[in-house]
Amino acid sequence: MLSVSIAPIDRDTSSVGSCSSHNSGKKRSRTPLSQSLIYDKLNENTLALLRSIHPSAYAKAAFKANGFGDVEAIAINAEKRLVEPTEAMLNAYGTQILNAVRSNDLPLAKSLYKDGLFEHGCNACNRFGESILHIACRRGHLDMVRFLIEEVGLSVVNIRDDYHRTPLHDAFWTSTARFDVVDYLLKVPHVTELLMCKDKRGFTPLDYSRAEDHGKWLRFLWERRAELKPTEFSKEEEVDEDDEISLSLLLDFESAKDDFTHSFKRQKIIG
Repeated sequence: MLSVSIAPIDRDTSSVGSCSSHNSGKKRSRTPLSQSLIYDKLNENTLALLRSIHPSAYAKAAFKANGFGDVEAIAINAEKRLVEPTEAMLNAYGTQILNAVRSNDLPLAKSLYKDGLFEHGCNACNRFGESILHIACRRGHLDMVRFLIEEVGLSVVNIRDDYHRTPLHDAFWTSTARFDVVDYLLKVPHVTELLMCKDKRGFTPLDYSRAEDHGKWLRFLWERRAELKPTEFSKEEEVDEDDEISLSLLLDFESAKDDFTHSFKRQKIIG
């Protein structure tokens, strides 16, 4: 498998959201605010802060703000589920299924699976540990990813390549941001923990996102901020969208401010 060099983390300066004025002089309604309206309430200091935050730092801080500060332990626990390629996985890595996944030929993949040309639960991979699930994620083929996980029974949380990249790393490593693929993967048990896992170069999955998409990924993570925690503790929580200080911006990140830029240490987020 070829190694692709990635640039160091780039502090993207693209705008994350728009900030509009609402000085109508009228009393504000106390009805729950939509996320888009809440986002428009960000003041300039907060917007400047957001522009300086890398999505990987946001995710790490979100885990801490949700009460799971030991992100290293979370990564270690996630890595315990990872396995080395087995002989069965290597043998299953045939030309037909490989071509079907690469070309996103779902009917062919289903036919091959029905004919028993690759086994249920056997994540076919090459000798470098790159699996067909890695490939489907990197190419942004949502339907193929769903088929491999839901019907073939492949696990996204127990395989990584020789550079320790998981399929979640590859889901961010796409030419065009595939929010649908990542959104689907994050709903699979124990995948959120993979956000904290680093490859051999020290990169987490979010470090593979393109710099021009960082603002969009920040918004994506912000909308799922309450879900950024280990799976065994994940549960649906009520979010009071009218709580303009603690929940209307990002999170209460005061306890996680060391994971942000130096400027955050000199200022507070004000609603």
